[in-house]
Amino acid sequence: MATKNPTNLKEPSTSGPTTKSTMSTKPAVPKTTKKNYIRVGVAIVAITVALTQNFFRTASTDLGLFLGDIQPFNTAGCEVVPGGLEACEDIHLHRESGLAFMTCGHAEARKDWFPPMAKLNASADDIAFQDKFVIYNVATGKYEEMELVGLPKGTDRVFHGLGIHERSPTELTIFAVNHRRGGSVIEVLEYTIGDKVVQYKETIRHELIHTPNDILATGPRSFYVTNDHKYKSGYKRDFEELLRRSSGNVIYYSPESTHIAYDHVASANGITSNGDQSLIYLSACYGTGLHILRATPDHTLVEQEYIKLDFYNDNPSYDPETDSVFMTGHVKPLTMVMGLKKKGVQLNGPSKIVKISKDVVSGGHKVETVLEDDGGLISTGSVSAVDQKRGVMLVGTAFSNRGVVRCPIPQGA
Repeated sequence: MATKNPTNLKEPSTSGPTTKSTMSTKPAVPKTTKKNYIRVGVAIVAITVALTQNFFRTASTDLGLFLGDIQPFNTAGCEVVPGGLEACEDIHLHRESGLAFMTCGHAEARKDWFPPMAKLNASADDIAFQDKFVIYNVATGKYEEMELVGLPKGTDRVFHGLGIHERSPTELTIFAVNHRRGGSVIEVLEYTIGDKVVQYKETIRHELIHTPNDILATGPRSFYVTNDHKYKSGYKRDFEELLRRSSGNVIYYSPESTHIAYDHVASANGITSNGDQSLIYLSACYGTGLHILRATPDHTLVEQEYIKLDFYNDNPSYDPETDSVFMTGHVKPLTMVMGLKKKGVQLNGPSKIVKISKDVVSGGHKVETVLEDDGGLISTGSVSAVDQKRGVMLVGTAFSNRGVVRCPIPQGA
């Protein structure tokens, strides 16, 4: 049975005042701590803004968004090499003989199959896989399409960068990047000056050589080769390009040892060297720069200098007469990329060539523009080979039906 409370007793209050000993309070945040939080927040914002600005500044330069219209400069006397050559992306000059070695494709077919630009239509017309190996005589202005003797019948031929090693003054080993449908490889060829054919010797495949672009020969079976991307296709490749990732590299290959020679390059592209290979010049497309490197005894590469450029640089070539590097590239690369999506439309890509030479005043290097074109003559210019002895500059193009343009050496070059 329940009993009633006596009237003189009060039940304990559950809502009355609370004593200080039972009150729960949050400790006050010291003013210095608050200031530190603010400083950290401001620093994070500042770093984010700086990185964002740097990214967009780099990307805008890569894409040529703010360079304005390009007008022809120093193009007087330039003429397209007649004969119908197209898409001659790389040119190597044998200076003693005056012979220029190049590979040429089909400009329209590059829109279907060219892995460096993520064009991967393996069902493209046969002409997409039938590039030509060409030798051009600078003195006569004539060229010959060379037969590749020994290359298995039906082998895809989608050539890109070349590298040449002189075994003797007349005997050459030629390394050629070939983007076969079954995977990109390095074809090893041999040629003797004066012969009418080029001899196929072997095909080099290696897991480290996965997106090859250009080659610097160092011996009869050794070379440096650039990988311009980490991924061949897919969304990872898309993000790699969108974010301008430094995921390209340079591989040193020899039968005895193959390894990464230089890593974390923002789209490693063309590569060349000075005469004794004490300096190696590497083009990085993203960020538009030139790495100047030195080789160590184990064939790894160490950076000596980095030169910032203002255009999408493609292939460097070395001129021993002036001890200079001529860098050729694309002023409006976004125009070029969009043009590759338009079938049946001639691609018009403004081009630029600069001369990079030693600056005796600063001790570094200076960059001078020696030729520019709006794309009406030189479209998608990718390389320039300078023959000082014969007064000729040959300009190769990556995606143009005006494959090679011959110019007198421009003023200042």
